[in-house]
Amino acid sequence: MVNSESFDFYIPKHRLETLVDGIFAIAMTLLVLGLAVPHLSGQLTNAIIQDSYYSLYPSFFAFVLSFILLATFWNTHHRIFNQIKIINNTLLWITLIWLLFIVIVPFSASSLGEYGSYIFPNVIFNLNMLAIALLLYINLNYAIRKNLMQEKVNKTLINYSKKRNEAFILIALLAVMLSYIIVSSSTLVYILFLPIYAALRKLPHHYA
Repeated sequence: MVNSESFDFYIPKHRLETLVDGIFAIAMTLLVLGLAVPHLSGQLTNAIIQDSYYSLYPSFFAFVLSFILLATFWNTHHRIFNQIKIINNTLLWITLIWLLFIVIVPFSASSLGEYGSYIFPNVIFNLNMLAIALLLYINLNYAIRKNLMQEKVNKTLINYSKKRNEAFILIALLAVMLSYIIVSSSTLVYILFLPIYAALRKLPHHYA
Protein backbone atom coordinates (compact mmCIF):
# COMPACT_ATOMS: atom_id res chain seq x y z
CA MET A 1 0.00 0.00 0.00
CA VAL A 2 1.25 3.50 -0.89
CA ASN A 3 1.33 5.95 1.99
CA SER A 4 -0.58 9.08 0.96
CA GLU A 5 1.85 11.18 3.03
CA SER A 6 4.62 10.24 0.61
CA PHE A 7 3.00 12.58 -1.91
CA ASP A 8 3.20 15.50 0.50
CA PHE A 9 5.94 18.08 0.12
CA TYR A 10 7.36 20.85 2.22
CA ILE A 11 8.37 24.38 1.30
CA PRO A 12 10.73 26.75 3.10
CA LYS A 13 8.78 28.70 5.69
CA HIS A 14 10.32 32.02 4.70
CA ARG A 15 8.87 31.78 1.18
CA LEU A 16 5.30 31.75 2.51
CA GLU A 17 6.03 34.43 5.12
CA THR A 18 7.40 36.70 2.39
CA LEU A 19 4.23 36.20 0.34
CA VAL A 20 2.04 36.93 3.37
CA ASP A 21 3.95 40.12 4.21
CA GLY A 22 3.74 41.32 0.61
CA ILE A 23 0.02 40.71 0.28
CA PHE A 24 -0.73 42.40 3.59
CA ALA A 25 1.36 45.41 2.57
CA ILE A 26 -0.55 45.70 -0.72
CA ALA A 27 -3.98 45.13 0.84
CA MET A 28 -3.36 47.68 3.61
CA THR A 29 -2.15 50.23 1.05
CA LEU A 30 -5.09 49.65 -1.30
CA LEU A 31 -7.47 50.50 1.54
CA VAL A 32 -6.72 54.18 1.05
CA LEU A 33 -8.22 54.03 -2.45
CA GLY A 34 -11.59 53.98 -0.71
CA LEU A 35 -10.91 57.62 0.14
CA ALA A 36 -11.09 60.25 -2.58
CA VAL A 37 -10.78 64.01 -2.46
CA PRO A 38 -14.27 65.44 -3.17
CA HIS A 39 -14.67 66.90 -6.66
CA LEU A 40 -16.66 70.10 -6.32
CA SER A 41 -17.82 72.56 -8.93
CA GLY A 42 -19.46 75.95 -8.94
CA GLN A 43 -18.94 78.67 -6.38
CA LEU A 44 -16.94 77.23 -3.48
CA THR A 45 -16.87 78.37 0.09
CA ASN A 46 -15.09 77.12 3.18
CA ALA A 47 -18.40 75.77 4.47
CA ILE A 48 -19.08 73.78 1.27
CA ILE A 49 -15.59 72.32 1.24
CA GLN A 50 -15.79 71.51 4.94
CA ASP A 51 -19.13 69.73 4.50
CA SER A 52 -17.76 67.73 1.58
CA TYR A 53 -14.90 66.45 3.74
CA TYR A 54 -17.26 65.63 6.59
CA SER A 55 -19.16 63.46 4.12
CA LEU A 56 -16.04 61.28 3.84
CA TYR A 57 -16.45 60.14 7.45
CA PRO A 58 -18.03 56.72 6.62
CA SER A 59 -15.24 55.92 4.15
CA PHE A 60 -12.56 57.17 6.55
CA PHE A 61 -14.00 55.05 9.36
CA ALA A 62 -14.05 51.96 7.11
CA PHE A 63 -10.44 52.66 6.12
CA VAL A 64 -9.15 53.02 9.69
CA LEU A 65 -11.14 50.04 11.01
CA SER A 66 -10.00 47.77 8.17
CA PHE A 67 -6.37 48.86 8.55
CA ILE A 68 -6.40 48.10 12.29
CA LEU A 69 -8.10 44.72 11.77
CA LEU A 70 -5.64 43.73 9.05
CA ALA A 71 -2.77 44.76 11.31
CA THR A 72 -4.26 42.56 14.05
CA PHE A 73 -4.52 39.57 11.71
CA TRP A 74 -0.97 40.08 10.47
CA ASN A 75 0.31 40.26 14.04
CA THR A 76 -1.50 37.06 15.02
CA HIS A 77 -0.26 35.24 11.92
CA HIS A 78 3.29 36.40 12.64
CA ARG A 79 3.09 35.08 16.21
CA ILE A 80 1.80 31.72 14.96
CA PHE A 81 4.30 31.24 12.12
CA ASN A 82 7.22 32.03 14.40
CA GLN A 83 6.30 28.80 16.17
CA ILE A 84 5.85 26.69 13.02
CA LYS A 85 8.76 24.57 11.86
CA ILE A 86 7.73 23.37 8.38
CA ILE A 87 4.99 24.05 5.81
CA ASN A 88 3.32 21.13 4.05
CA ASN A 89 0.98 21.26 1.05
CA THR A 90 -2.23 21.41 3.09
CA LEU A 91 -1.01 24.21 5.35
CA LEU A 92 0.17 26.06 2.27
CA TRP A 93 -3.29 25.98 0.69
CA ILE A 94 -5.06 26.87 3.92
CA THR A 95 -2.85 29.96 4.06
CA LEU A 96 -3.39 30.80 0.37
CA ILE A 97 -7.17 30.63 0.76
CA TRP A 98 -6.81 32.79 3.87
CA LEU A 99 -4.87 35.31 1.78
CA LEU A 100 -7.71 35.32 -0.76
CA PHE A 101 -9.98 36.81 1.90
CA ILE A 102 -7.25 39.27 2.92
CA VAL A 103 -7.11 40.54 -0.66
CA ILE A 104 -10.91 41.03 -0.66
CA VAL A 105 -10.77 43.43 2.32
CA PRO A 106 -10.16 46.63 0.27
CA PHE A 107 -13.31 45.81 -1.73
CA SER A 108 -15.48 45.02 1.28
CA ALA A 109 -14.14 48.07 3.13
CA SER A 110 -14.91 50.35 0.17
CA SER A 111 -18.41 48.90 -0.02
CA LEU A 112 -18.88 49.55 3.68
CA GLY A 113 -17.66 53.12 3.37
CA GLU A 114 -19.86 53.87 0.36
CA TYR A 115 -23.07 52.06 1.35
CA GLY A 116 -22.65 51.45 5.08
CA SER A 117 -26.23 52.47 5.86
CA TYR A 118 -27.51 49.35 4.06
CA ILE A 119 -27.56 45.78 5.33
CA PHE A 120 -25.80 43.95 2.49
CA PRO A 121 -22.45 45.84 2.54
CA ASN A 122 -22.26 45.40 6.32
CA VAL A 123 -22.92 41.68 6.01
CA ILE A 124 -20.26 41.35 3.30
CA PHE A 125 -17.64 43.17 5.37
CA ASN A 126 -18.40 41.24 8.57
CA LEU A 127 -18.46 37.89 6.73
CA ASN A 128 -15.09 38.83 5.24
CA MET A 129 -13.70 39.37 8.77
CA LEU A 130 -15.29 36.13 9.98
CA ALA A 131 -13.77 34.10 7.12
CA ILE A 132 -10.30 35.51 7.83
CA ALA A 133 -10.58 34.66 11.54
CA LEU A 134 -11.92 31.15 10.89
CA LEU A 135 -9.19 30.27 8.39
CA LEU A 136 -6.51 31.58 10.73
CA TYR A 137 -7.98 29.35 13.46
CA ILE A 138 -7.96 26.36 11.10
CA ASN A 139 -4.40 27.20 10.11
CA LEU A 140 -3.10 27.09 13.69
CA ASN A 141 -5.02 24.00 14.75
CA TYR A 142 -3.95 22.07 11.65
CA ALA A 143 -0.29 22.91 12.31
CA ILE A 144 -0.63 21.69 15.91
CA ARG A 145 -2.49 18.50 14.95
CA LYS A 146 0.06 17.58 12.24
CA ASN A 147 3.09 18.31 14.44
CA LEU A 148 4.36 21.11 12.23
CA MET A 149 5.31 23.23 15.23
CA GLN A 150 8.79 23.88 16.60
CA GLU A 151 10.09 21.35 19.13
CA LYS A 152 10.48 24.10 21.72
CA VAL A 153 7.21 25.83 20.93
CA ASN A 154 6.17 28.77 23.10
CA LYS A 155 3.01 27.18 24.49
CA THR A 156 1.84 30.29 26.31
CA LEU A 157 2.10 32.43 23.19
CA ILE A 158 0.36 29.86 20.99
CA ASN A 159 -2.55 29.46 23.39
CA TYR A 160 -2.86 33.21 23.80
CA SER A 161 -3.06 33.46 19.99
CA LYS A 162 -5.74 30.74 19.95
CA LYS A 163 -7.82 32.55 22.55
CA ARG A 164 -7.45 35.86 20.70
CA ASN A 165 -8.61 34.22 17.50
CA GLU A 166 -11.55 32.47 19.15
CA ALA A 167 -12.62 35.78 20.67
CA PHE A 168 -12.44 37.51 17.29
CA ILE A 169 -14.55 34.77 15.68
CA LEU A 170 -17.27 35.41 18.27
CA ILE A 171 -17.02 39.18 17.74
CA ALA A 172 -17.30 38.77 13.95
CA LEU A 173 -20.32 36.48 14.35
CA LEU A 174 -21.94 39.09 16.57
CA ALA A 175 -21.19 41.77 13.96
CA VAL A 176 -22.86 39.67 11.24
CA MET A 177 -26.00 39.30 13.35
CA LEU A 178 -26.02 42.99 14.28
CA SER A 179 -25.86 43.87 10.57
CA TYR A 180 -29.55 42.98 10.40
CA ILE A 181 -30.47 44.91 13.54
CA ILE A 182 -28.45 48.12 13.90
CA VAL A 183 -26.99 48.05 10.35
CA SER A 184 -24.53 50.96 10.05
CA SER A 185 -23.35 50.59 13.66
CA SER A 186 -22.69 46.84 13.52
CA THR A 187 -18.96 47.28 12.90
CA LEU A 188 -18.54 49.22 16.14
CA VAL A 189 -18.61 45.85 17.87
CA TYR A 190 -14.99 45.30 16.77
CA ILE A 191 -13.96 47.81 19.40
CA LEU A 192 -14.63 44.98 21.88
CA PHE A 193 -11.45 43.21 20.83
CA LEU A 194 -9.34 45.80 22.70
CA PRO A 195 -10.59 45.08 26.24
CA ILE A 196 -11.03 41.37 25.45
CA TYR A 197 -7.44 40.99 24.25
CA ALA A 198 -6.22 42.91 27.29
CA ALA A 199 -8.18 40.56 29.59
CA LEU A 200 -6.84 37.47 27.80
CA ARG A 201 -3.28 38.55 28.53
CA LYS A 202 -3.99 38.17 32.25
CA LEU A 203 -5.42 34.66 31.98
CA PRO A 204 -3.34 31.47 32.32
CA HIS A 205 -3.05 29.49 29.07
CA HIS A 206 -2.59 25.74 28.86
CA TYR A 207 -1.30 24.03 25.74
CA ALA A 208 -3.34 21.03 24.57
